[in-house]
Amino acid sequence: MENENIVENELNKENVSDATEQNQNDTKEKELLELKKSINTLKGKLTTLESKKKDIEKEASDLIASTIYQKKMELERSYDEIIKEAEQRLKVVEKEKEDERKKNIRNLVEHNTRNIKENNVYLKNEIKRVLSENGLPGFINSGFYMSLWSPTSIVEMLFAVVAILIVLLVPTILSFVVYKDALIKMFPNNIIRLIIIILIYLATIFVVGLIWLAIDKWTKKKPEVLKEIKELRKNIEDNKKEIEKIIVETNKGATDDKFDYTKLDREIEAGKIEVENYRNKKKVALENFVNVTQDEITRKVGEEARKGMDAVDKEMEDVKKELADFQKKHDTLKINIAEG
Repeated sequence: MENENIVENELNKENVSDATEQNQNDTKEKELLELKKSINTLKGKLTTLESKKKDIEKEASDLIASTIYQKKMELERSYDEIIKEAEQRLKVVEKEKEDERKKNIRNLVEHNTRNIKENNVYLKNEIKRVLSENGLPGFINSGFYMSLWSPTSIVEMLFAVVAILIVLLVPTILSFVVYKDALIKMFPNNIIRLIIIILIYLATIFVVGLIWLAIDKWTKKKPEVLKEIKELRKNIEDNKKEIEKIIVETNKGATDDKFDYTKLDREIEAGKIEVENYRNKKKVALENFVNVTQDEITRKVGEEARKGMDAVDKEMEDVKKELADFQKKHDTLKINIAEG
């Protein structure tokens, strides 16, 4: 009986020992899982920090590029506005000189043609006197009259031909366009309608012919007067041609050295120098921007970005150290469990 109790006690001790050992193994497995979980978390954190560092680098690079672009555009825009204003001032002075030049040429032309223009006034008054003394209408002194009743030049003859064609076109337009429907209703027979149209033509030519003959007889009752009017008109036309010739010659010969543009020339020269100076300053400013300012922007933004990356690097070192510790504990525990 006593031996049985001893054996039972031994069995109980073995069972307790096995249970304790099992509990210890379960605890180690849980600890191993926790360590693995922590290791994975730290690896994820390390990956996140690496991505954050890349983002900081990219943001810094983008910021440098955008800042350089904006600063350069602002610099160019500022100088362009200044140059544009200077160019505008220069244009104002140049226009002032051009206006002054045109005024001087007009005055010179007026001076050179004054006598001829006065002569034309006298000739026109002489024509009025001749017409008045001979009881002739004023329209005789017109290109329209001369072209139709006494043409002497090719231009006047062409004008007369055009006038005759217009006279012939009037009945055509009336017959075939304006009153076409009315004529068809009034004269449905084509032959009768054609006769009517011919009569309209003949009537038009007859009436116009009578008017032309009446004016011709009225105005040519004194041929010597009409001849004198033509001579006076020719004198006026010759004077006009002379005036045009003088205008052309005056414009060609009116060089700047014939007038005093000293003040305006100085202002123009000063304006050109001002524009050129601003263009040179812009060029120098852009070169300085490329050689100095760009590097300064890159340095400042880079320093700010470096602070953020250094903080990330420090945090990554801490994570790596912590990860190494956890990895070591994990491996040691795993070997311990394997060895029993």
